[in-house]
Amino acid sequence: MKAGEKTINLLACIALVLSTGFGVKALELWNERQLAVEQTQKLQGQLTQQIRFADEHSDYKTYKIKLLDKQKKLEQQVEHNLNLNNILQRLQKQARAQSIHLNSMQMEGKPVALQNGLQMQKLQISAVGDFYSLLRWLRQAERDGCKVKELYLHSDMQAKEVLKMDISLEFHTEN
Repeated sequence: MKAGEKTINLLACIALVLSTGFGVKALELWNERQLAVEQTQKLQGQLTQQIRFADEHSDYKTYKIKLLDKQKKLEQQVEHNLNLNNILQRLQKQARAQSIHLNSMQMEGKPVALQNGLQMQKLQISAVGDFYSLLRWLRQAERDGCKVKELYLHSDMQAKEVLKMDISLEFHTEN
């Protein structure tokens, strides 16, 4: 090989090594830049949250009013849940008093707001008992404000006295 070719090959190898080194360095710089961008975005998110928190709490009176509103809503929800729970317990006690076995009691959907601050809730019940006990229990439930929407009676040929009843009730509670 001639001296000129050796020099060219040597310069090409040096150029290749230098370009590889520059490529590796560029990749390292790129990764550092990405980390810096992610940290900047994280810090901007935290700053935004702090600014939002400061804006919400800059006026103590407004903050206190919002807090009291939230507390009032929670208290109303607790009161509504207690009313609902009392109605369900009363239905269960009345069923036990009539020797009716409740297989299931399940709420259907969310309460529907009505006029005068009332809400309507639907309830699906599956019960087993004799005909007259079921009838007395339904009459008592209607006297307590429940409306029977659907009623399905199933008779078992094995036990002639026992009926299975699937019923859909609606009742009203205060908001």
